[in-house]
Amino acid sequence: MSPYLWAPGISTSVETAFGPLDADASVNDVLSATDFALMGVMEARKGRWGLIADFVLADLSERADAPLDGLFSRGTVETELRIASGYAAYRVHQEERVAVDLLGGFRAVRADLDVTLVTGALPGRSFSPGDSWVDPVVGGRLRLALNERWFATAMADFGGSVGGSDRTWQAVATLGYQINDRWSVQGGWRQLSIDREMDGRDVELDLGGPVLGLTARF
Repeated sequence: MSPYLWAPGISTSVETAFGPLDADASVNDVLSATDFALMGVMEARKGRWGLIADFVLADLSERADAPLDGLFSRGTVETELRIASGYAAYRVHQEERVAVDLLGGFRAVRADLDVTLVTGALPGRSFSPGDSWVDPVVGGRLRLALNERWFATAMADFGGSVGGSDRTWQAVATLGYQINDRWSVQGGWRQLSIDREMDGRDVELDLGGPVLGLTARF
């Protein structure tokens, strides 16, 4: 079991009647605000097979000054994400220092956005696109033991609805230290991207930032 603290920056593009509204918040913006993102990973293995569950909770806010060619004085986007991913993992390569897994499964997403355009050349307005969906995903994972204590991991996946307009992908890279047979700590970077039509509006979400976590083996 591995609980993680994730501090992602976020960039959002939301379709409006006047063109796309682009808003963003850097990692520093998130750290200095009350925004947060939490994630956790649980894994069970038997032989070459494994089951992995991955959860993400994120409440983030972004801002754009004088958006849409100055038609409005300011734009804000409040984003709530609830993501649950499940994978079956099959170990295709195993040796003393290297392990490689192929992954297949699903990603279930609930996304809610509150978009506000503050009065500028045009009167202000607001809208709240949102949606829930499930995508199939495929991917892979690599674990490399650097020595008896230090190790590195890299994982990536890609998904989307067959024939649909949505897509999602993520990549995670971490460096870890094995404290003892049960406990290890890991830190690195996670990038997550979602492209989806919500309530008739094209929405793109890109999150990326450092992660820090603790893993316990039972």
